[in-house]
Amino acid sequence: MFKYKNALISVYDKKNLDHFAHFLIKKKFTIYSTGGTSKYLKKLGLPFKEISQYTKQKEILSGRVKTLHPKIFGGLLAENSALHQNELKENQMINFDLLIVNLYPFEETLKKTKDHKKIIEMIDIGGHSLIRASVKNYEKTMTLIDPNDYLKFEKSFKTIDTFNKIFAIKALEHANQYDQHIVNWFKKEDTSKMELFDLRYGENPHQTAHAKIQKNAFEQISGEKKLSYNNLLDLDAALNVVFNAPKTNKHIVTIVKHNTPCGAAIHKEQTKTFQLALSGDPISAFGGIVVFNKKVDEQVAKIIIQGFYEVIASTDFSPKAIEILSTKKNLRVLKVNKKLPLSESRSIFAGTLHQEMDLSPIKTKKITGNNISKDIEIKFFTHVLKFVKSNAIAIFDKEKLLSQCGGQTSRIDALNNAINKLKQLHKVNLKKQMFLFSDAFFPFEDSLELILKTKLNIKIFVPMGSINDNKIISFAKKNKMHLHELNHRHFKH
Repeated sequence: MFKYKNALISVYDKKNLDHFAHFLIKKKFTIYSTGGTSKYLKKLGLPFKEISQYTKQKEILSGRVKTLHPKIFGGLLAENSALHQNELKENQMINFDLLIVNLYPFEETLKKTKDHKKIIEMIDIGGHSLIRASVKNYEKTMTLIDPNDYLKFEKSFKTIDTFNKIFAIKALEHANQYDQHIVNWFKKEDTSKMELFDLRYGENPHQTAHAKIQKNAFEQISGEKKLSYNNLLDLDAALNVVFNAPKTNKHIVTIVKHNTPCGAAIHKEQTKTFQLALSGDPISAFGGIVVFNKKVDEQVAKIIIQGFYEVIASTDFSPKAIEILSTKKNLRVLKVNKKLPLSESRSIFAGTLHQEMDLSPIKTKKITGNNISKDIEIKFFTHVLKFVKSNAIAIFDKEKLLSQCGGQTSRIDALNNAINKLKQLHKVNLKKQMFLFSDAFFPFEDSLELILKTKLNIKIFVPMGSINDNKIISFAKKNKMHLHELNHRHFKH
């Protein structure tokens, strides 16, 4: 039988509660109740204690927080041991040995509305927690979640403690079923926000492929061909280069080929920006994916159609630009939503890998040589570097990407290839200021030796972290090289 006769009532469904509350009063129970239940008991003219008066804590956040309090959970979880009972006395807490609770009508709400906010508000927090606490202490605290069990309680009152475990199991099963409804809704809602696309083919024409894509992520406004698997991979890289770049009022354009930026530029005028991006590596840009950070205008559209590109993407296009770009039937023109995820996933042999995107603030620190004045460009160049496969080297002038090499198994090979590519693509002026970026530290002085031999006017940006850092810095100082530290490594495997 009950030792303390304190009942906590917090119910949404008040079925049978009037008769049952009268029974509890008759059996000398003290009733503690929450907001909605308190109003109901008050209408019945029954004595009760408002839980907020007992805890000295008012309901907050529009009723989202009302029962989450140590005085409540202490009373539910305290055992009959001397240790627990003394702690309750010291903290002026009472024992609750009967919990009458039911949960918000989540499943019923789903049948009545599709309003996201209304559904979310029907996810019960306090009720779940109360059930868990009382079930954990089931030998002392009884849990009633079903109004149909009130009559059983009354009829079996003298031996009701034999039902404790039965009621505990029923409460847990109810809570678990309730949680499953919530899980199913979340999964269905996620699914409802996705669209299934059949793609032209996979990485190769003999591979079938499809994509599950968020609704409204993009709209294909021109071009007769479907997108392919590779188009979407390249588009993903290009969108991240452009729309996750450090904030700027300038125009940004990137051209991506085989998931790697082969062109990237920043400038105050759109047409010039595209021309700069294209001039970095016009050979690789053939058949590439081009992304703009601002509305594409008529002038740049006229230049675009002079070349061959798979996809042109931006947040918007002028009507005249669309008309011009649409003259090329195989050119896919996409209007994209620039809201991008902050995490990324990849499938592996054992399941999937998940990580946050490499979007930490970019900072540089001079080690030796002159300071850098164009901070936004340096941050943009570093950002572009992130999308070159490691080991990665990228070389820029003041506005654009000139050369890059990634995917090498040694850093000296990546550096050597990037320098050779620079010389092949551009007439190298030894006085022209250039910027060389490495995605990770130089392990040996050989990288600096190679740069020194070129006699190019290069400022070097590299993360530190090698056991040979001191040797690298000493070599740079001795040879009056411009060495700057990047605050993070930027591997991309």
